[in-house]
Amino acid sequence: MHMAKKIKIIFLCLAATAAVLLLYAYLETYWVQIVNTAIVNENIPAEFSGKKIVFIADIHCGEGFGPERLDGMVNQINSLEPDIVILGGDYANRNGSNTAVCFNKMAAINAPLGKFGILGNHDPEAGTEGVKSAMIDAGFTPLVNENRKIAVGGAQITIAGTDETWYGNPDGAKAMENATGFTVYVSHDPWYLEQYRPNAQLLLTGHTHGGQVTFFGIPFAAWVFHHKLKYEKGIFFENDRTIIATNGIGATILPLRFFARPQINLITLEK
Repeated sequence: MHMAKKIKIIFLCLAATAAVLLLYAYLETYWVQIVNTAIVNENIPAEFSGKKIVFIADIHCGEGFGPERLDGMVNQINSLEPDIVILGGDYANRNGSNTAVCFNKMAAINAPLGKFGILGNHDPEAGTEGVKSAMIDAGFTPLVNENRKIAVGGAQITIAGTDETWYGNPDGAKAMENATGFTVYVSHDPWYLEQYRPNAQLLLTGHTHGGQVTFFGIPFAAWVFHHKLKYEKGIFFENDRTIIATNGIGATILPLRFFARPQINLITLEK
């Protein structure tokens, strides 16, 4: 076989492999994973045992995440019958043109004990007040360095959330003021969890997309630059604390994911 023909065959094989991988990366953005986690903690009141929390982050409406996908996401969440829903930030595109569409759809999410959300780094670019207003109109309570109590039968748990780190002023201590009992603490950026380690039993974060396009599961930033972001992706158990770093459900820049499937996190509380 002539060398030119060999080179041509190698090139065609490489091109075909690249096309298959690219197709897979595109399809993976639609392959949503339901991640189930049971939180067993003595601070959980008996009245909350069996209650379910859904946590999602990084929707990035408009960046390959249109109205039909929003409808599908809402239906998936409602099918899980959550008691509480928490949003982890980054909802709309940078110019804010999709904010209203995003939250108009999410108004249909059902959560009898409450719906809450924090801001991500993309949200100030879209317009902080517009995002917060749309969130409230959809039945969500914005948590920006503040917390709320949820009561069932006289027992309470606390949901606390911080401001985002790029444009805002995150203040974990303020977010935890008067937090009592079992506490869920939400920070968009996992870096801030390393800077401020609150006395909370469940910590939720997003932002990284799990790497989004990874080297077969290893985020490129960690692989290439050897950077050390402790809570980049996955679930971490530290004594009586659980940290969940979700992959998020949307994608940014390109509608591609590779070995970082989009996630909806379903958390069940157990006494």
